[in-house]
Amino acid sequence: MQLSKISQTLAVVLSVGSVSVFAEDVNDNSIEVITIEAPKLTHSETALAEGNLVMPDVADWLKTVPGANINKNGPITGIAQYRGMFGERIAKSIGGQQIISAGPNAMDAPLTYINPIMVESVSVYRGIAPVSSGIDTLGGAIEVNLKKAEVDTGATLSGDLAISYNDINDASTFAGDINISNENTGVLLYLTDQSGDDYEDGDGNTISSTKYDKKQYGIDLRHQEKDWQIGATWHHAKTDDSGTPALPMDIDYIDSDRYNLDGELQLSDWQLSWQLGYQDATHGMDNFSQRISMNTSMYRYNTADAQTLDYKFLLSQGDWLLGLEGYDAEHNSVITNPENMMFEITNFNDVKDQRNSVFAQWTPSNGAFSHTLGLRIKSNRADAKEVSHSMAMMNPNIKALRDEFNSADRSVSDTTFDLALNSEYQWTKSTAINYAVAVKQRAPSYQERYLWVPMQATGGLADGKTYVGNINLDNETAYQFNVGISYDEGNFAIAPQVFYQKVNDYIQGTPSTDMRVKMVAGMMGDDSPLEFTNIDATLYGADMNWHYRLNEQFKLSGIVSYVRGERDGINDDLYRISPLNTRINLNYQYKNWQSNLAVHAYTSQNKVSALNNEKASAGYAIVDWQVDYFVSSGLVVRAGANNLLDKQYSDHLGGVNRANGSDIAVGDKITAMGRNVYLAMDYQF
Repeated sequence: MQLSKISQTLAVVLSVGSVSVFAEDVNDNSIEVITIEAPKLTHSETALAEGNLVMPDVADWLKTVPGANINKNGPITGIAQYRGMFGERIAKSIGGQQIISAGPNAMDAPLTYINPIMVESVSVYRGIAPVSSGIDTLGGAIEVNLKKAEVDTGATLSGDLAISYNDINDASTFAGDINISNENTGVLLYLTDQSGDDYEDGDGNTISSTKYDKKQYGIDLRHQEKDWQIGATWHHAKTDDSGTPALPMDIDYIDSDRYNLDGELQLSDWQLSWQLGYQDATHGMDNFSQRISMNTSMYRYNTADAQTLDYKFLLSQGDWLLGLEGYDAEHNSVITNPENMMFEITNFNDVKDQRNSVFAQWTPSNGAFSHTLGLRIKSNRADAKEVSHSMAMMNPNIKALRDEFNSADRSVSDTTFDLALNSEYQWTKSTAINYAVAVKQRAPSYQERYLWVPMQATGGLADGKTYVGNINLDNETAYQFNVGISYDEGNFAIAPQVFYQKVNDYIQGTPSTDMRVKMVAGMMGDDSPLEFTNIDATLYGADMNWHYRLNEQFKLSGIVSYVRGERDGINDDLYRISPLNTRINLNYQYKNWQSNLAVHAYTSQNKVSALNNEKASAGYAIVDWQVDYFVSSGLVVRAGANNLLDKQYSDHLGGVNRANGSDIAVGDKITAMGRNVYLAMDYQF
């Protein structure tokens, strides 16, 4: 196999406990994708355990991808990060659907709507994502491919059963699916139950607001004929009493239903793929039921909901891919105090966020050269209805902010575009050079536009600051460049890349000069509130993956990631960016045994945002170990330990503690899990 097909390969098996990552090309050699493959019970060269991921958040898998990471506000609230960008700057597709969070603080971030048993693979576009990978891909693109009902498998009944237990927080996972099929029709049913208590760090401190309780279940139906196929899916997700210590509130509940219709049709030389989706999610959160709060006058309960319609139509022939894609989302959020029935804030009222787009992508190849050129045009519309605050009659500053917002023209309509070129040159049989350039734009989020009174409803920033929005924000425009080289000579492969992007009108909070905002924020203990504004920023860095086979039993592999984000114009760094880090795996295979020893090392992070009061963090290194025993072709049992040496450390992206009653102080960096010993089993039939 040519290097362009395998140059970024890091293989992984995932079944409750272990993962591997490999790179593959999509549509064309010029586009590189790192893929985390989910449960395949094989014991082979391409099924190497890259490390343990028995944690309940699928977002954790991103730590095995060069350049990727996660912002962690709680055990099941991972927000995807890629090369310093996070949140809505990264496109996230779950089973083809555009998932929109119901919560204004991303407690239900898109990757929380999936569970390991239903994941076929998670793909991250490395470098500059092609325009076909999502509506807004300024920060990259992630595609989660879900299991679908299998048709004509040769067996009418098949399935998967997975269980695991973590001792650090008495956590358990039970997950199962079953597939029933005949020659033309298949049905897949699944169920997952995940729960855990508050965990302890390396010094034995109990970290409050880190428990979780999460259930998901659903059904997928498929029917196929010679030239067409159709599918229907229902996913239900329910989360109860789950902590988010880096945020001002914890999860009381999240209740979500997702529906999806999709199909494929062969039309002569053209192939049509289509998808229609609907999501209805409600979310309750509070600051008193899972953390100590003695002042009942400051009790807050936030009820939020979101309804989303999405669609996608793709038409392909030869080197061409044409597409229509979009979504229409509606958001509401109301804050109350259960101890004071008179208190009520309409935070977001019938907020509309509508994005429609059309794109064309061309993937020609000519000998040693291959290219992908794409253009996407996007129509962005937003609007919001009037808001209210029960304290407006008593507080002239709140009344003034409310009246100003309600009298403003809140309807926004504009057009943005993405233009991207990815190319690769196969220099020699073992060496390829890839490069990419792009101009990409993103319209502001609804929080950035319509947050009218100082709040921490910021899409999960978790910096402890209060913000107000700006209806008239400009769109972000990023000028991106990426270049890399891939070398593969049998037992050794390496693929470094360097990147640079200049972002005009980057949206970030800057100190508010509005005295009304300052007075209202001061009532909540923030004497320096921020307003979402447009600035200019620069992000640059490098990342790499590699592997080296020592012999038939042992293999070394790893990744290295570095990114720097700076504000232009003033001497300050961008907020919440991971420091230089590396991951090294030593994998061993012999007969029915497989073992993996992994070292994760992070340097200190002193390049922090002064504007966001971001705390520096110390460097650290932790060791994970796992061993698998393949009892049969369908059964594997495994045991292992995360943080084997019981290291006391804080993940820089883990945030700052805001939960009273924890063994660590409010305002301290949240310390990570201590030694976690786990057991797991996976049985496939």
